[in-house]
Amino acid sequence: MSAHVGRASWAALSLLVLILLAVAVGIGQRPPPERYPGPPPPEPPQGWVVAASAANVRRDHSVDGVVLGLARCGERAEIVDTWISPLGTRWSRIVVVPGGLTGWVLWSLLDHPAPPGGPARPCSTPSPDAPPDALEA
Repeated sequence: MSAHVGRASWAALSLLVLILLAVAVGIGQRPPPERYPGPPPPEPPQGWVVAASAANVRRDHSVDGVVLGLARCGERAEIVDTWISPLGTRWSRIVVVPGGLTGWVLWSLLDHPAPPGGPARPCSTPSPDAPPDALEA
């Protein structure tokens, strides 16, 4: 009976060591960017564009979230989900077209595109005395 308890204890300890090693290795690695599965839509969506000079596309809907990439002014984006924080900050999960980068951006950095044949909307730029990360909070 004691031999079975010893084997079970060693097996549990070995499993714990393997799990701890896997967690330790995964902590130091940057997650790969998420990509839109499948081919891009045949026609770019007409709903949204990036209105800021640039927007950080993040893994989570948080300013502390890991930055997966950058969406530039005028790039088209398809909103696939939205989330509003308890403080009222609205986030949108987007797919940048045609690159396929997927992640969360502040909703205030998106706008509707200019109508066909209409004047292009200028992208907002931070004031010269703004902090360096004023592109996106």
